[in-house]
Amino acid sequence: MSENETEQQEAEAYELCASVATLISFDQQAARSQAAGAAVLANMGRIARAQMERMTSRDSRDREIPMRAVAAEVGAARRMSDRTAQTRIDDAMEVTEHYPETFASWSAGRISERHVQDILRAGANLTDAAAKARYDRDVVAVAEAETPGRLRGLAAALAEKAQPRTLEERFEDANATRTVRLFDLADGMSSINAILPSVQAHGIFNRLTQQARALKDFRAGRSDYGTREHEQPVDDPRTTDQIRADLFSDMLLTSVPSLDSLAGDDCGGLGAIKAIVQVTVPATTLAGTSSTPADLSGLSLVDPESARRLAGTAPGWDRVFTRPVTGTVVAVDRYRPSDQLKRQLRARDQHCRFVGCRMPTHRCDIDHTVDAALGGPTHQQNLAHLCRRHHSLKHASRWTVKQVDDGVLEWTSPTGRSYTDKPPGVAFEPDLPDQPDLPDQPDLPDPPPPF
Repeated sequence: MSENETEQQEAEAYELCASVATLISFDQQAARSQAAGAAVLANMGRIARAQMERMTSRDSRDREIPMRAVAAEVGAARRMSDRTAQTRIDDAMEVTEHYPETFASWSAGRISERHVQDILRAGANLTDAAAKARYDRDVVAVAEAETPGRLRGLAAALAEKAQPRTLEERFEDANATRTVRLFDLADGMSSINAILPSVQAHGIFNRLTQQARALKDFRAGRSDYGTREHEQPVDDPRTTDQIRADLFSDMLLTSVPSLDSLAGDDCGGLGAIKAIVQVTVPATTLAGTSSTPADLSGLSLVDPESARRLAGTAPGWDRVFTRPVTGTVVAVDRYRPSDQLKRQLRARDQHCRFVGCRMPTHRCDIDHTVDAALGGPTHQQNLAHLCRRHHSLKHASRWTVKQVDDGVLEWTSPTGRSYTDKPPGVAFEPDLPDQPDLPDQPDLPDPPPPF
């Protein structure tokens, strides 16, 4: 190796070393800044808690209003959901008040925000002050030496070690928290999560796996049950994961697992779904002349075939007329008599109209922007959907709202900041057919809609 090459390698090594040191410095600065921000959030939370303690009402919903109002202020100012903001306030109060060693390490830039989050999650079930202190002291030493990914399991073990109660005793309490939750994903899909005792959860998964394998063998003619009469063995193209998912859906919707690889409406398909949903489908998609997706309450898109199946089993359709450029809903009608104003509001709002909230309209209240008791009219320009959380916030805190043209809401926070929430409109652009060039024609009335 020549002298020049050696010098170049030494220079590169020095530059890389300096770059790593710079990155570490940036990470430390970011951690210190995040810790300082957490201290501010914790202080805001303590102000809200003091306001709550001064309240005389015994109604728990009333007593939550000060904290909700502060969370809404933080969420609106930082462009995040106020529920997310409240979670961050709660975490900030927890780490500053109950985990002093963790907070000191964070403030010094020795651990990151992700370390802190994993420490808090692992210690979430620690309620005894002495147990928290013991866990806090032990976990910091690990956090300063490990990545967040490795810390997660080690922190859980340290939290378990610090528990003053046995696992059997705590299981009885944890079992009372079992639940099922729904999360919307991209591309028209959703995830259903169930929190269950581990034995039941693993038993369910194991049974689905055995059923999936038995079904695959049955269709291929490898089962002890033989093949179905007048049918040749067929290789099921689905993976085991896909069959598990299909069986899970079939049994919950119809109580009967389907034997078909493409489930129809009579064996757990879309025809079995009777939930209340709001799906906006372009007329061209219903007619099968375009592949424009449908819109599910502004939360996710629905593939055209599923939209057509849902429309085919729906008890009635709303026709939604929108402005061609903005997508703002201007009129709704229906072939069957119904409450047209409610339908128009659902089509316009799609979800709660507080800044950043995505609660769908069928889980919201229709609120008079100007109270009816004060003369506010029951008219679309004085009505908007609010979930129970933000409905309470509007009436029980110093948050105010006014409605302007086209359903736009202007919210004002207790500190005087203004936030505008616009109706979401339709989430897709409809397909427009190509128009041939025509000679100038005299003005004619608009043609009727094509359905």
